Amino acid sequence: MRTRLGEQNPFEPGRAAFAWEHVPAGSDAHLDFGCYEGVFLDSLRAKGVRRLVGVDASSEAVERGRIRFPQIELVHMTQTIPVPFPNGAFSSVSLMDVIEHVDDQVGLLRELHRVLRSDGILIITVPGQYALSFLDMGNFKFRFPRLHRWYYSARHSREEYERRYISNPDGLMGDISAKKGWHEHFSREKLGNLLRQGGFVPDNFDGSNFWNRFLVFPELGLRWLPPARGLFRGLKSVDARWFASSNLFCVARKAGG
Repeated sequence: MRTRLGEQNPFEPGRAAFAWEHVPAGSDAHLDFGCYEGVFLDSLRAKGVRRLVGVDASSEAVERGRIRFPQIELVHMTQTIPVPFPNGAFSSVSLMDVIEHVDDQVGLLRELHRVLRSDGILIITVPGQYALSFLDMGNFKFRFPRLHRWYYSARHSREEYERRYISNPDGLMGDISAKKGWHEHFSREKLGNLLRQGGFVPDNFDGSNFWNRFLVFPELGLRWLPPARGLFRGLKSVDARWFASSNLFCVARKAGG
């Protein structure tokens, strides 16, 4: 990761740290699309952003977020589009590890283009397409559906598996659109082409990590050992600082803005 993080940045090197650096301080309004409970949005209060808005497909996450962060506007959306805000409502938008879960990607980008003001920016992060992409645990449920069903049911319950992956009330399969059916990865060229279709001009690329998808397996096996947890956190931090392949980041501006 080559982006230099300021002293006030509250995040370790990675997608949230990159996004935090690029959200304009003191701006009028920021939208975090796919905000989950709103932790990232809450961190932007330190940058003096006057209006903080988040949307997410998980009704449970939105409800928890409204309790944790009552000063933030959180909206539950079961459909990706249309985005329920007027034209030019936001100075900046973040879309962190969301577009790879979405079926109508161009449609979503065009909606975010619409709600951004003319000089607004989009900060987007995605999984990078590289040598270790095949280790992505997000696709475990698609590659090995029976094994995933057994594992998830044993760890939680069969009823929870059915609710989350079969009859999810939010139209998801886990955390991915049921229509999507795959956790997608992007090269810089592929992401750049997608952004241009949505009306954006890619302006600044970065990324983080290389070995993190490999490190997750021994980390899971040794998670009950506190010294091991600390070791793997340190290794992942070094990995994030030195490499830029596993995660891909981009700041884009509106074409003609």
